[in-house]
Amino acid sequence: MILQLQSQTGGSIRQVCQAMRLPRSSFYHAAEITPSHHEDVRMGRLIEEIFKRNRRRYGYRRIHQKLGDHDVVCAPSRLRRIMKQRQLLAIQPKNFQPKTSDGRADRPCANLLASESLPQKPDQAWAGDITFIPTSTSWLYLAVVIDLSSRRIVGWNLATHMRAELVVHALEQALQARPAARGAIFHSDRGSQYGSGAFRSVLERAGLRQSMSARANPYDNAWTESFMGTLKREMLQGGCFEDATDARLELFEYIEGYYNHQRKHSALGYLTPNQFETQTHNQPLN
Repeated sequence: MILQLQSQTGGSIRQVCQAMRLPRSSFYHAAEITPSHHEDVRMGRLIEEIFKRNRRRYGYRRIHQKLGDHDVVCAPSRLRRIMKQRQLLAIQPKNFQPKTSDGRADRPCANLLASESLPQKPDQAWAGDITFIPTSTSWLYLAVVIDLSSRRIVGWNLATHMRAELVVHALEQALQARPAARGAIFHSDRGSQYGSGAFRSVLERAGLRQSMSARANPYDNAWTESFMGTLKREMLQGGCFEDATDARLELFEYIEGYYNHQRKHSALGYLTPNQFETQTHNQPLN
């Protein structure tokens, strides 16, 4: 401020300090770079590197956890201050409002999750859903399979249609990568794709029990809808992909390279799905 007043008035440092009734020493002391300033600069570079590496998807809470992974101590209040100084504003989440598709599933199944708590270990319950993916030339459709314990995307498929093969291929990918124990639950809404004979044949061969959301109750399948919302918010930000090739490459990078292995989840105690599963598998059996 002293330098600003000097520039505006044309006076000397002495004259400005006298007018403000401040000792000149306070100006020269403030002009010196202190050790705490040096540390803020070092910490700011580290915070900004994490922020940019995660493409503006991390707010101060996840950055705080990421710093802790590397044994770097930074108080949340200091972290917020440094992010504000560097204008590091994370992508802001929108209010999540689940939607449902009552669909026309033939012989809809009961909701097996309604009477059970969420699983504590992977491959005990999966859930699936479909969403549209916009490109500059057409619409694409994404089907995913999510593990309800670790929140890991264990299977997914992108296609130009919404036929039963869309969800069949996503489930087959999940089963190929991670054969689920017989008796595990597969939950979805009542969409006709999940009620098709082709999809139910795959479930039967794998020994999975089918579960469906109640009519007009979107919160029964909120896990997959929440993921879809996160994906679109963090990847598209209101835009679209160039074409199908661009969408497929970007979705692969996001799901396989980022979401499953790098993105920390508050529901998992700020662990990534990969970290959560590793921790779970390393726990001693009771």
